[in-house]
Amino acid sequence: MTIRVASVGVTIAVIVALIMGPNGGFLGRSGGGDVSSADLLVDGVSMPSKVTATGTQQDFIGGGMRMKWGFKVYVVGFYSDRKLLTSLKKKYAGLDATSLLESSNLTTDFASSKAARTVLLRFQRGVAASDISDALGEALKPKVGSKTSDEFQQFILDMVRSDRLEKGSDIYITCKGDKLSASLTGGKPSTSISIKGLCPAIFEVYLGDKAVSPQAKKGFAEGVAEML
Repeated sequence: MTIRVASVGVTIAVIVALIMGPNGGFLGRSGGGDVSSADLLVDGVSMPSKVTATGTQQDFIGGGMRMKWGFKVYVVGFYSDRKLLTSLKKKYAGLDATSLLESSNLTTDFASSKAARTVLLRFQRGVAASDISDALGEALKPKVGSKTSDEFQQFILDMVRSDRLEKGSDIYITCKGDKLSASLTGGKPSTSISIKGLCPAIFEVYLGDKAVSPQAKKGFAEGVAEML
């Protein structure tokens, strides 16, 4: 579930939104329009409504919590530049969230696009950096093979430069063309790697048939449906 709240305070915004109703401009995407200073609540966690990565501003689409053994690990947020969003709106106009969730074409179109798009991981508990890189590597292996998976794991460890990611830490993974960039801040400093097929595979991990976070995949489909 995604809720837009004004940056002046979550409690005040939610109270006012309940009074004003769904078209009052505080909840959802309708009503008062986009507010650049607004944040989003994704499964109860504040996420940015926009990110700027690799020099491109991208808008939030949707997301959800990544659970493991019943524990909240991190929130996933999907972002894209407006050119890709416009293309998705035209192609999928009229479809509801359920239809989009079941559509492999939407996943393929988003994952294989050459446009700038980002997956933001916002951690809800402290984890070992090696555990995260290993988990991502294992999820990627069936899609890109062991060699590319191992290269990506080492790439993430080199970028993190620490044994541990504390609660509240971020990892931004941005793709544009075949170039994948990653950082802890969304901007510079960032590191990059270019391996054919890696970028689509990253998004397939979260949006494909065996998505590691069904909640994030559902949130993505709901976000696209809200934009149509």
